[in-house]
Amino acid sequence: MGAADRDLEFHADRVGEVTDDEYVAVTQETFVGHAIDEFRDFEPVSDETTVYYLYVTDNAGRLVGVMSLRELLNAPEDDVVEDHMVTDLFTIDAGADPEYAAAEIADRDFPALPVVDRDGVLVGVLRTDDMLEVVEEEATEDILKSAGFSFADVEQSRSSAILESSIPRILRLRLPWLIVALAGGLLAGGVIEVYEETLEAVVALAFFVPVIMDMGGNVGTQASTIFVRGLALGQIDDRNAMRYFAREGFIGLLIGLIIGSIGGGAAYFWQRNEPYALELAMVVFVGLVSVCVVASVVGYVIPWIMNKLGYDPAAASDPLITTVKDVTALLIYFWLAAVLLQELL
Repeated sequence: MGAADRDLEFHADRVGEVTDDEYVAVTQETFVGHAIDEFRDFEPVSDETTVYYLYVTDNAGRLVGVMSLRELLNAPEDDVVEDHMVTDLFTIDAGADPEYAAAEIADRDFPALPVVDRDGVLVGVLRTDDMLEVVEEEATEDILKSAGFSFADVEQSRSSAILESSIPRILRLRLPWLIVALAGGLLAGGVIEVYEETLEAVVALAFFVPVIMDMGGNVGTQASTIFVRGLALGQIDDRNAMRYFAREGFIGLLIGLIIGSIGGGAAYFWQRNEPYALELAMVVFVGLVSVCVVASVVGYVIPWIMNKLGYDPAAASDPLITTVKDVTALLIYFWLAAVLLQELL
């Protein structure tokens, strides 16, 4: 076969853009001995290219079967390959999304998959090592987007969009979702104002507000990053989304119990000489547990909702998660304080 250009096109829209044309194919009437000679004569351009399969086509070039190298070498040389080929094939359409193809390769644990056009004609092979670079680039772009960047032109490189664009364009990329985060901060400030009397009665509550908010932010960011990456790689879809939601909620509970125990213990030790030390420790403990659970679930649910609504889940997730978890965290924290410390108010 002809030599392949192994330089990958990042941000490829179609599998056909990243296929490799270094492979061995014969027609179904070819004798096994001649097919083995084809393997011997095959000289890949790149030393890193490894050929695992013999692809079998009809006279029109349509893929009709495949044989592994082991099966080929074990077959009698005077038999035709049609008698030994596997016809139960899994192929990738040349027009398919590269991320979908990467997920299929990972699920099926194949080192390479044949790529065909809409007529079933063999056009190349898709190799695992090639797809790793494509997936890494796409996943990295999604993670950068989660910081608040929304790229209108996906063909423009990330560094150009961030560093070389005009100031008005940079503002258009970054400002909208930061305004969302600002609105969330103002709402959080409104919650603090509502519970101003509670803060005045137990000043120590104020020292744990940053802890509650920051921990919710950290847990929510972790969850959203994991979700966006899983969504980008095709590992999370309609079939398994609810299982991942429930699992992340349980993980958030475990994290909350550990972090809450540490935070509550620190609060009790710090205020141990005060009559409300135990109640304050309980407020911090339950607050941290609740916040971690909510942040974990919200970190999954918001990107999922954005995706179902047709928005880029990476671009909108973090600002919206920050807004929701800040307001929710403070409401939980101060409500608990008002209930458990009511005799001091």
